[in-house]
Amino acid sequence: MIIKRNPIVLIRFFAAIEVAAFGLYLFATVLDEYKQRFYDFLPVSDFFSYSTFKFPFLSFLQFLITVYAFLRWYYEYYSIRPDSVSHHWGIIFRKKETVPLDKTLGVSVFYGFIGNMLRYGNLHLKNESTGQEMTITDVSRPQELLETIEANLNPSPAFSPADPHRLLKENEHERLEFKSSFRFDHKTGNVNRELEKTIMKTIAAFLNSKGGHIVIGVDDNKNPVGLAKDYKTLSRANSDAFENHFTNIFNNMIGPEFRHKVDVSFHGGQEKEICIVQALASERPVYLKHDDNEYFYIRTGNASTALKLSEIEKYSRTRFKAPVEEK
Repeated sequence: MIIKRNPIVLIRFFAAIEVAAFGLYLFATVLDEYKQRFYDFLPVSDFFSYSTFKFPFLSFLQFLITVYAFLRWYYEYYSIRPDSVSHHWGIIFRKKETVPLDKTLGVSVFYGFIGNMLRYGNLHLKNESTGQEMTITDVSRPQELLETIEANLNPSPAFSPADPHRLLKENEHERLEFKSSFRFDHKTGNVNRELEKTIMKTIAAFLNSKGGHIVIGVDDNKNPVGLAKDYKTLSRANSDAFENHFTNIFNNMIGPEFRHKVDVSFHGGQEKEICIVQALASERPVYLKHDDNEYFYIRTGNASTALKLSEIEKYSRTRFKAPVEEK
């Protein structure tokens, strides 16, 4: 896909030239006597008077500026490929900047005051794995462009088969997090409901962002420690009771209407069994309910970040198709 900048950039450029020209005109009126003296030194002064030469010279200069502005706009574009986004610019000396498209890419949309009215804005891209950043400036309908980029990042809306071997080879990132347990605190040896809240917070952030996986039952070195101690805190010490308890917590803290967006699967032997929770990106805002309050989380790198009320409205406007008020 080839994306051109909105023609508003040409209007802005010409407006800036007109302002600069007016300033030069005012400055030139002060130096009117010196302009004539300077012109008398030029070879053309023998053939044309200053007043005769001034009009065609200024017209030609304006023509050159117009051609330069158009060519600069014409030869600048953004290209979106399945694996990268590139910025191309330059008239004579061509330049190119590329940001890889992968699961660690973060994309955000920004509108200015005029952009809100004329439906153009900027997209900021940051690849967490490489640290590369790019801002796609002054493009029409940036929300549609955002959806195109995200479609390349996550082309399938269905659950993908959980692959524990592949996940355990990766480090935590925007779409992956590791937990040692769901509710059993290995430090205190007791049930800790804050652990359940932490996992639900991560799931809510996945739902509000681009989806992701949580692997439960591995230590800090990503070695499986199993869910046996979690199982012992339940009425029945097995994976069915674990998933039932998970669903009850999920329904209370996030809501049963989003349960179809989350898949729970178990892998490995009984002693070292782990749980993989996969969450798909939601089409509507998801709020975490806790202590009679509601919190809104998104993924920023390998962390789940709470947004303020003003930030939620702005994020929801660019991220979700549904109105902000819907939950």
